[in-house]
Amino acid sequence: MFIQKLLSQQWPVGRGLIHRCLSTSLIRRDTFTIQDEDDFKEKVLSNPDPVIVDFSATWCGPCKMLTPRLDAAIAATEGKVHLAVVDIDELGDLAMDHGVQAVPTVVAMKGGKAVDKFVGLLDEDKLAAFVDKAQMS
Repeated sequence: MFIQKLLSQQWPVGRGLIHRCLSTSLIRRDTFTIQDEDDFKEKVLSNPDPVIVDFSATWCGPCKMLTPRLDAAIAATEGKVHLAVVDIDELGDLAMDHGVQAVPTVVAMKGGKAVDKFVGLLDEDKLAAFVDKAQMS
């Protein structure tokens, strides 16, 4: 009732009316940003579900192009695969522990072990196949 009332409000401005619009969205629980090594152990290594780990950097152009593609591929799994984002500038030791030498590096993990990996930018179809393979592992 409150939402309907809020959405139906009109505000006079000059010669016309402004309609107040409100949008809501669900919080995505299948994507998380890794804060530290303990967080990585909890959310990635201890997770029974497949987790795609995106080692990236804020200054990396290809990383920025890969992010929406990864989000779409992960969303298509409907919560069966999770995405963990690791900023290599903040967690350089963690990146080195996982053999990251260039960004973006994406590692598919299941049961705490790496099952697949790629470096660079992939097309949507190849990225979807990568996520599907991680889901089937």
